[in-house]
Amino acid sequence: MDEQDREAHVPDGRTKKKKLGKGGLTAIIAGSLVMAIILGAFGFVYFKLKAMSRNATGTVPKPTVNPVTQVTAPPSDLVIIDGEPEDLTQDYDAPIDPSDIYADPIYQEDQIDPDVLNILLLGDDGRDSYDSGRSDVMLLLSYNKRLNTIKMISLLRDTWIYIPGRDTWNRINTAYRFGGVGLAINTVNTNFQLDVQYYALIHFRDIVEITDYLGGIDIELTAKEAELINARSGSPNTLPEVSGMHHLDGLQTFAHARNRSIGNGDWSRTERQRQILSAFFEKAKQQESATALAELVFNLMGYVETNMSPTQILSIATSVVFSEKSVTPETATIPCPGSWTYAYEGRMAVIHINLEENVRWLREFLYGTEDDAGSE
Repeated sequence: MDEQDREAHVPDGRTKKKKLGKGGLTAIIAGSLVMAIILGAFGFVYFKLKAMSRNATGTVPKPTVNPVTQVTAPPSDLVIIDGEPEDLTQDYDAPIDPSDIYADPIYQEDQIDPDVLNILLLGDDGRDSYDSGRSDVMLLLSYNKRLNTIKMISLLRDTWIYIPGRDTWNRINTAYRFGGVGLAINTVNTNFQLDVQYYALIHFRDIVEITDYLGGIDIELTAKEAELINARSGSPNTLPEVSGMHHLDGLQTFAHARNRSIGNGDWSRTERQRQILSAFFEKAKQQESATALAELVFNLMGYVETNMSPTQILSIATSVVFSEKSVTPETATIPCPGSWTYAYEGRMAVIHINLEENVRWLREFLYGTEDDAGSE
């Protein structure tokens, strides 16, 4: 046995560990540093994502008393009209008792299908308090993790609906004015028999900065839409006033999202909002790695308040963006076709709906069947 072998063995037969050379030690240190940097980067993103829910609306068990579990107030007498009201683009607010304005929690609901996650996207109109703000955007985002599909359903803001907890009827977007995110979600769940527990809230005006951060978005416009954007956006960029695909900056996107003057009032406006969200989604799909996607989410999260966890956000984002098959959101509107008519409540133009028909249609659209949500 030579000197090296004698050093490698001890009398009791145990093998003595050999010393690492300088090259091996350097490799281990370098690998550890790389791993620390990667974990640190993802950890930083995780905690920044966690900050999005720092002031999030809380969730509590649903009370069993009537005002939050079922409709108790009779609907007001609406004046049904034929055709479209003349003041379709005007805003009129029903009187609100100041004592009815307070922030509600989200009431817990049993999940209808463990594979389907429903999230309410809200865009407020930029005011600072519930007693003066309304949700300019109410959109249900439904993600089916088993099928890896996304569905987007706009809730028309003028829909005349029951407001639980206030025991009154009003336009659906005033639920946010009465009680913030919590009441907006509880109103949707109570009327449409849904299980929404999560939300994402942005100030509508932040669409400008979000779009500019993304480098603009590509949107199909009519010539009239392009003309309106040029007239109202205040953007230094001018669009060709022709039909076709146009590249919009932030100010132009904001003007397009608020447009109710062209087309069929809020029906056309909500279609434009879904068009913009789909364009944002296409931008996310251009990310080439999970790290790039996480960086994109990180840079946009300052504009969002949500009660979703960082794990949920990143899991859904990576599953959809890096899916083997291309994922394109399927879009729709509530009320569903043939289930509504225009009406007047006082001098307000509202949308009167057949609620039972919309509940049935929505269940089939989201879950594929009316009665057995889990059997798609």
